[in-house]
Amino acid sequence: MRFKATLLLPLALLALGATPACSGDGDDNKPDAGGTPDAGGQDSGTPDSGTPDSGTPSGGDGGTGTASCPSHALFCETFENGRGSWEEQKTHATITADGTRPHTGSGSLHVVTEDGIDEKQGEGEAIARWIRSLSPTFSTQLFVRAHVFMTSLPGDFGQMGTFFVLFSDAGNDFGGFELQVIQDTGFALDDWSARNGQGWNRQGPPVNLGMSTGRWVCLEWEVRRPNASSTHGTTTVYVDGAKAHEFTEIGMRSFNTFMVGYGFVHPQGPSASETWIDNVAVSSTRRIGCE
Repeated sequence: MRFKATLLLPLALLALGATPACSGDGDDNKPDAGGTPDAGGQDSGTPDSGTPDSGTPSGGDGGTGTASCPSHALFCETFENGRGSWEEQKTHATITADGTRPHTGSGSLHVVTEDGIDEKQGEGEAIARWIRSLSPTFSTQLFVRAHVFMTSLPGDFGQMGTFFVLFSDAGNDFGGFELQVIQDTGFALDDWSARNGQGWNRQGPPVNLGMSTGRWVCLEWEVRRPNASSTHGTTTVYVDGAKAHEFTEIGMRSFNTFMVGYGFVHPQGPSASETWIDNVAVSSTRRIGCE
């Protein structure tokens, strides 16, 4: 049986018997196995050239940045034509495609999470996202690009902000992982793939290249495994075209669902946030690049 996309993540967590790990579970200072973060070069699949938008966007006037949808993309989303084939999931948050702060064109995905939500009080999550199927499903590589504007970083170290989720709801291939940002600007990878070694992985310390607030950031996420039956692989994060961090020995499955949005699976109280996302592109061929 295939579940509705809006129910997949909660059901995934219930099936695994736990919610995704968080840094409050004793891992606060445990770096992952990805090694020292660096600002290293791009992989051999050279993305389109270009520099990130350096201007501070202003709401309502249309974006001045540039971004393309390459011919090799599985899909692109500029958030200018409604929800289309996406489904929506939100808890203690709002998510709309509007014109308040576009990077490019006239629209972007606008996510606002409520303040004061604390999972320790049984209040649940503070998160919102758009969800869609991946077709074809993940085989050996996937490349994601988005422009992201954050007004603030997570207000508590144990409260990670999730941007992207990849997972599979197939009964014999069940699990996933998500890309997050933490309070020190570094990235984290929450692996709940039900593979050996699953758990929470963080960048650093130190964080040599992390997330920024108050400006548009070109955020790229690369997911690879050696072959379509490999149970483990790597995910790499790029900021404005430069390599920020690589997470290794991450559990892999034939992921059939992709989510984009922002918020906190484990809110700790200071859960207010406002984030805009634009120019999402997903490819199984090569990196997309910032422009």
